[in-house]
Amino acid sequence: MLKALLAVVLAAIALTAGGCGGGKSAATTTLGTVATATNPSGPTVTTHGRFHYPTSLIQNFMRSCTRGDTAKQAYCACTLDKLSSNVSTRDFARIGRSGGTVPARIRRLIRRAAAACLHKL
Repeated sequence: MLKALLAVVLAAIALTAGGCGGGKSAATTTLGTVATATNPSGPTVTTHGRFHYPTSLIQNFMRSCTRGDTAKQAYCACTLDKLSSNVSTRDFARIGRSGGTVPARIRRLIRRAAAACLHKL
């Protein structure tokens, strides 16, 4: 499961690294809270973490993670929400610029997020 999720993260990075900024710009902010919501041609994805991902990163992550399987949407959205607390768009961009090398800290965070969301499958 971790290898598949790492591949998803790398795919999202590859598709959005050029447009990644500092990590604090919200796609849509609701009620002034730190929640980012977007509708990537499907269900609404809401992230509650301190980092707000650009719509393109969210869409690419969801597309890569679900691979068209709607049964995975809740799991993928949950995982991205968990990552938004600790993984910035700068982190995604750094991974993209490094050719896909994922630092141990990010791998641990991905593993934790994936494990915390398994109940969504």
